[in-house]
Amino acid sequence: MSRIAIILTPSETPFYDSRYFRYSPLPLSLGILQGYLRARGYTVSSTDLNTRMIKFANRLEARQWFPLYDKGLILRHLTQGVPTGMEDVLDYFLGETEVEQSDIVGISTGTSMSFFEIHMAFLLGRRIRELTGKPVVFGGANLDYLWQFREAFQELWPAIFRNFKYLFIGPGERSFAKLISGLVQAEGAPFYRKLPGATYWENGQVVRNPEDAPTLIRPDFRGLDLKSHTFSCRAGQPLSKNVETNLVHFYKLPISQGIAISEMNRLRLSPEGRKETLFIPYIFNYHCTYRCAFCVQSREDKPPVAVKDARSVVDDLEALISQYDTPYVRFFNNAFNLSASFVREFCNLVLERGLVFYWSDCARFNNLSEEMVDLLYRAGCRKLIFGLDTASKKILKLIDKRLDLEQAHRVLRWCHERGIWAEVEVIVGLPHEGEEEFQETYTFVRDNIEKGYLTGFHLNRYFVIPCSRLGSRPGHYGIRILKSPDGYDKTLQRSAKILAALIAPQGDAGSVPSQPYHIWRYSEPAGRPVERIVAETEVKFRRMLALMPNPAGFTGKEVNK
Repeated sequence: MSRIAIILTPSETPFYDSRYFRYSPLPLSLGILQGYLRARGYTVSSTDLNTRMIKFANRLEARQWFPLYDKGLILRHLTQGVPTGMEDVLDYFLGETEVEQSDIVGISTGTSMSFFEIHMAFLLGRRIRELTGKPVVFGGANLDYLWQFREAFQELWPAIFRNFKYLFIGPGERSFAKLISGLVQAEGAPFYRKLPGATYWENGQVVRNPEDAPTLIRPDFRGLDLKSHTFSCRAGQPLSKNVETNLVHFYKLPISQGIAISEMNRLRLSPEGRKETLFIPYIFNYHCTYRCAFCVQSREDKPPVAVKDARSVVDDLEALISQYDTPYVRFFNNAFNLSASFVREFCNLVLERGLVFYWSDCARFNNLSEEMVDLLYRAGCRKLIFGLDTASKKILKLIDKRLDLEQAHRVLRWCHERGIWAEVEVIVGLPHEGEEEFQETYTFVRDNIEKGYLTGFHLNRYFVIPCSRLGSRPGHYGIRILKSPDGYDKTLQRSAKILAALIAPQGDAGSVPSQPYHIWRYSEPAGRPVERIVAETEVKFRRMLALMPNPAGFTGKEVNK
């Protein structure tokens, strides 16, 4: 079996704003899987079905998506073959792929904890088996979400495995290749049970093998619909005024403003004055050396950090920016500066080769110095997103964050002075976060925005991750876990309400229900009940959100005058 079709299941993103997709990065997961399989001689075709949603969403009746939120219908379909009424939609999507010409099909279930994606993926897989009889293999981050909260989805798991013997959670390149090579045996024998990341049904329960290590392969995006991911910027040579304007557009501004500017560029700039270009997504490290208690990285079976060597990373980037003719890169690492020696080697190699490209990434405050910030800037860094989470010393100690707030202040100042735009991740609603603890975080963010050190921040409501230390050892942290007995139903109900708001005649993302639904919540037996925690978290969220700046008073006129 040498011909493989890979499908990324569509999401509801186009219903928020169809223009958003143009500003989203190329699907890195497809690029990595394609790169690995093609390097081993397989013929691979990949289709991001989101691009098909963008193109035809207006032609398709929006109401026909609601069966995706009907749990009973989905379960009856997977277990009994009851029609969903979406068969024409499924056939349309499959007609946009190369399933018919392939020997095996891989389906990514997506990454957004979205049942639009999850249910759609399994409907597509079942339709493929029904029409062609071809083997179907599932992967994608949404499967880890199902696994984490598997108690809530105990009705779905047996329905899945009634149709498919296995799926894969975690990095799947090696396992997928091994599975293909042994697929004849796998259909009749438990070959797949020996593969890293394989997840299957055994003795009435879901079994998950330890996940594989990532391959750190160079992504290959050939064959994807690149045009659907392009955005419009000002044409210009490196270091020209136009390029500096583009950098503000691409790295300083929130994505929502970037979308509008890209669209205005298409309308207002002449063909000679603009360029359609791409962001190249790339990742070279996985996992984390730290174990913040709220984070998935704190789990007991935490995989070791995987990092590609600096020379290979620079080799990859040199090839990618040349192949796709763009100087714009987004890294998706856990933290760029996990290793100070890596940072120095990477930056010096970029400078020695005279490479000119620009990039953003996540980072930690811990090991940065003023000299290193300067080196990052000279090597193309224009934006860093730091994991602050909280500025309360009490909560930092509780979650084992190992963050020096004075160092954080210094790093933000250095970034500002050198020209690197900085943002922070902020979490509200962590256990034992009272008004005093919240105010410390609020003050930290407010003060650094007023000084110009922060151009923005990413705001999150805390939710319990089962495999984290907070989720697996709640008593140690003075909390009690409350598990929703009908989490599956409530998740679907809220998702249906969101879609209904988005497709209403005057609907928009602003009318979407504001509070998320969390399958696991917590109380503090010695303090606050869950209802009070939820209410206080929402107040904190709104107060913090009011601090969000409009970067430098930017209106878009600067780009389009």
